[in-house]
Amino acid sequence: MLKKYILPFFIVFVAGFISTNALGQESISMYNMRTLPQTSRLNPAFQTNYNGHLGGLIAPISGQLLPDLDISFHSSSFAYEDFIYQGSGIYSDSLIWALNSHNDALKFVDKLNKVNHFNFGINNNILNFGFRTKDIYWSFNATTRTNVDMSFPGGLVELMVKGNAHPDISPNMDLSGFGMDFTSYLEVGLGASIQVLPELKVGLKAKALAGLANVETVKTDLYLDSYNDSLILQSDIQMRASQPAFILDDLYYDYEGDSLITETTELETNEILNNLGYDFSNPGFAIDIGAEYEITPELKAFASVTDIGFIQWNTNVAEVSGGGKFFFEGIDGVNYIDDNDSTTTEPNIGDTYEDSLLRVFDIKKTGVSSYKTWLPTRIYLGGTYNITDAIGFGGLYRGVLHKGDLRSAFSISANANTNHISATITYTMMEDNFDNIGIGFAGRFGPMQMYIISDHVLEEIFPQSAQDVSIRMGVNWIFGYKKDKAALIE
Repeated sequence: MLKKYILPFFIVFVAGFISTNALGQESISMYNMRTLPQTSRLNPAFQTNYNGHLGGLIAPISGQLLPDLDISFHSSSFAYEDFIYQGSGIYSDSLIWALNSHNDALKFVDKLNKVNHFNFGINNNILNFGFRTKDIYWSFNATTRTNVDMSFPGGLVELMVKGNAHPDISPNMDLSGFGMDFTSYLEVGLGASIQVLPELKVGLKAKALAGLANVETVKTDLYLDSYNDSLILQSDIQMRASQPAFILDDLYYDYEGDSLITETTELETNEILNNLGYDFSNPGFAIDIGAEYEITPELKAFASVTDIGFIQWNTNVAEVSGGGKFFFEGIDGVNYIDDNDSTTTEPNIGDTYEDSLLRVFDIKKTGVSSYKTWLPTRIYLGGTYNITDAIGFGGLYRGVLHKGDLRSAFSISANANTNHISATITYTMMEDNFDNIGIGFAGRFGPMQMYIISDHVLEEIFPQSAQDVSIRMGVNWIFGYKKDKAALIE
């Protein structure tokens, strides 16, 4: 029944992680590390002083020593210690969760936003290399990328904890905000940074994309109206997916058997592997553009827009939708969350309402055979000012534009760059937290360059209070450099 419905989406989720090691945001602290070739991922106009580089998972020795890996996590409203923490009293020797008691649950509700997001990402660089020809620096990369963004409405948790009769609860609640966007794909890019004027560099990177797996919530409109002791839930939902593991032949509600029916064709292992064969059966295309302008020898400005592009999903596409109204009696949330009260009981919501909800919402498969998704587009604007040849300060704006939503961050940095070392310290203000201290270091030791970067170093030290985690590390082989240049920027 419902388990059969959930299982396919679980397989979709897992398949993406099996097929790739890639996700999420690029490190903002990396932007002004100018001896690091990977900065061209943020602005394709950027060049190092080196004549060439080689890195990535399959690069000899360096790729196995320390893979080029970028991991990020973001929670928009609460940290681990806000939800799971050391108990007190009779629970002093145990970890408890925020819904252990009604009072703890009320404190947790106060931390929630209207819509709460969790984002997780990993970028894994399979191969990257670059080389200089006169005034052009060419770059190539093959990277697997995956991004998972999940969201839920805070109002639903508040309703469960406080009950619909509470004065804080509106009789008409908008509970929209449920969703999951999961995208996994291979990116193959070719870029060029060109010195068009003595004071101006421009860059362009064209990227061919091969989609591996996707789950997208197109719409989850939920509205709850309360009348005395009764509630009316109205919904309009739409989800779609493309994945390598199975074919969803049909999905419908069996009114006679009172259950949700899923009909699937499970694929053999070799068929799944073929679907993960990076054959561009889910093709896509994206570009990065950027520029760097020297206003004075000390003052430079830059701008870039990355990941302007899309993926067309064709493999094992399925779309489900549903909507309707559901009438039910109010529920006392204390019966579900107050473990400190031994007199409470915990009724089984699933057994009570599962079939009725599925019947009313009329969940079914639609006839969609392909669809398109757009990448989150990143916008960077900033500048640097040098106080010496190697030491300077910078300011940077980053905006991430996706599905009409713009998430902004502002960063200031102190940077040191020579031909052999890049180091940076950053402070970043984001929309939902302001305690982001970042550090980055890249050092060249003979022909080998090693680097490690974090946008949220304090939260890596104290993970229990972390809402953001980001770590990027790797090794490059470096070939030659311009010995007469030691400035922050060429």
